[in-house]
Amino acid sequence: MTTSTPRAVIDAKSLPDSAWDARALLWWGNLLLLLIETMSMVLFIASYFYIRRNFWSWPPPHVMSWPILQHPVPKLPLGTINLLIMLVGCAPMYWTDMAARRLDRGRVQVGLAIMLVIALITMVLRYREFGSFYFQWNENAYGSIVWIILGMHYFYLFSAAAEFAIMLLWAVTHEVDPKHGLDITLAGGFWYWLAGIWAITYVVLYWYPRWTI
Repeated sequence: MTTSTPRAVIDAKSLPDSAWDARALLWWGNLLLLLIETMSMVLFIASYFYIRRNFWSWPPPHVMSWPILQHPVPKLPLGTINLLIMLVGCAPMYWTDMAARRLDRGRVQVGLAIMLVIALITMVLRYREFGSFYFQWNENAYGSIVWIILGMHYFYLFSAAAEFAIMLLWAVTHEVDPKHGLDITLAGGFWYWLAGIWAITYVVLYWYPRWTI
């Protein structure tokens, strides 16, 4: 006759049903997502420099223009303004992040509304920003890789705007609980990453061609 060994039983009813930052599984999932997207952008930028090896000048002359543009470096205004807006947007995003941690519904609503407007403005500027590079996506390899990089980051901006809109709708119709407060803080982390990755990309796309003239 065998006797079974009693198993330890954990009473988890007293444990909290939500957590913040690294104590939450969702935080780790968000971190892994950002690592994947960072690698995607690194590969695009690496492709940009790989393609550059096939041309004597960078960007290559724009033969579709008359007279031919020998050094069609990207126009700075729109890309620079967009970068500044993204970086400045980190301030209201941080303010919203802190409000979410305090479960301050009123300030969360205001902060998300501000961030939604900022995200929409950056999307409009990005749409017009494609024209700053002279080349269409199908003209040559340079045009293709630039459009891919801009388009990928445009998708990130769209994702941020959609996330802010959904969270704002929730905050207007529901109380901000810890679970959804965590979602807002993760959206903040995504915006900080979005601004940071664009700062690097901005230097590569706009200033590197000027340094190679």
